[in-house]
Amino acid sequence: MRPRGLPRGRRPATAALGRPAAAALSVALAALALAAVLAPLAGAARRPGVRVTVALFGDSVTESVLVPHFLTEGLEPQLSSAVDALGDYQPGGAGVIAASPFRWHFGPKWVAEGVAPIPANGWLAVGWGAYGTGLDGPSGYSAVTTSAQARATVAVSDPDIEVLYTTTGAPCSFTVSAAGKTWTINTYRPGAPVDTETPVVLPPGRHELTVHGPDCGLLTFDGVVAQRPVPPGQVQVEVDNLGHSGVFPWDEFGTGVQQSLIEQRYDISVFLWGYLVEVEAGKSLAAPYLKVMMARAHIAREHGGQCLIVAPTPIEVPQHSVTFVSGLDRTIARRAGCTYTTALTHLWSSPAKAENQGLLLLDGVHPSAAGYKVITHALAPIIAGMVRTHLRH
Repeated sequence: MRPRGLPRGRRPATAALGRPAAAALSVALAALALAAVLAPLAGAARRPGVRVTVALFGDSVTESVLVPHFLTEGLEPQLSSAVDALGDYQPGGAGVIAASPFRWHFGPKWVAEGVAPIPANGWLAVGWGAYGTGLDGPSGYSAVTTSAQARATVAVSDPDIEVLYTTTGAPCSFTVSAAGKTWTINTYRPGAPVDTETPVVLPPGRHELTVHGPDCGLLTFDGVVAQRPVPPGQVQVEVDNLGHSGVFPWDEFGTGVQQSLIEQRYDISVFLWGYLVEVEAGKSLAAPYLKVMMARAHIAREHGGQCLIVAPTPIEVPQHSVTFVSGLDRTIARRAGCTYTTALTHLWSSPAKAENQGLLLLDGVHPSAAGYKVITHALAPIIAGMVRTHLRH
């Protein structure tokens, strides 16, 4: 066969050369051909990785703290593993570690908002318990202190940390320490206080991270976001638990919380508030639910993100309550451009049977670890599909 591109009757250049020169030229041409093949592969290896963030919003079913080992067997960790398996994705970091007593050790002392004033040497947990309303942080949890002796600690295994806090009108600072290093964070910012973040980078390994109280003024600490680097050319899916027990969508949605959510720019927002709303269903809930859920959907979609509204698994409520909430959620999804799914509504025929099967706790509402596993198997394919849609755009 005539080599492509050569005129008829013309021999390849190697045929006109002596054997040593022809051999050298052949080796050079082969090297060039191999380089041409490897160049795209090298480019793929250098291509930066992509992180896709999935935020889970909702009440206690989402927060999952009633499961004894909720950090490994709650909704967020099980869903994260299930989504990764469907797309061969890299596992994400811990994500948001909200400033909640469930996640942090506050010392030397802490009290819940509404129970007592801020301890002289400790913390006031805001948004925790039955008396307070969350004002800051992406899930409405924060902890405030005026004492330089106050400490908040948590174990982290991810090196890239974003420290979440609220700015102050005075030039005050606080410190963060881990792995033998200390970072000083100045909270001063002119104007009204805003929820913001400052990055710190830890060495590899598992470390105890400590947030120290301020050198002056009031520190409002909102938690951290713990992330791990994305390998080049890979996709990492990070699932963040923003559940908050016992609150409606509007209870923890002040200016500070909205600022935090806008700052995070989640790629996919999943709303599972139907449980609490079904229990308390009534016409008086319709207007605030529609208004706030539309606002939350707007934040979710503001920067090209997607939102998913999930109908609850069966719980002990009248059918008219289920229909009422379903109608509201379908309306929100249609108006806001969210996806609506009933994938969980048929996972078990009744709460009583689910309890007998070990899928629900004895209250007939909150899943067990096994129940969360069933839920994630139904929900993961939908979220994995949304991840693929995000990657295409």
